[in-house]
Amino acid sequence: MAMATTNSEKQRWIWVKRVLWLLLIWTASVGAMLGAAYLMRLFMYAIGLHS
Repeated sequence: MAMATTNSEKQRWIWVKRVLWLLLIWTASVGAMLGAAYLMRLFMYAIGLHS
């Protein structure tokens, strides 16, 4: 017989999901910034602004 989940277990799972969403959003934003920086670097190199 399956055990019923308690209210504290549900609350814990809600926090786990929130933290996972936060990590996903943070990772996506860091990846987007890296991609934008790389594209700017390519553009600057293409127009001759490199050292």
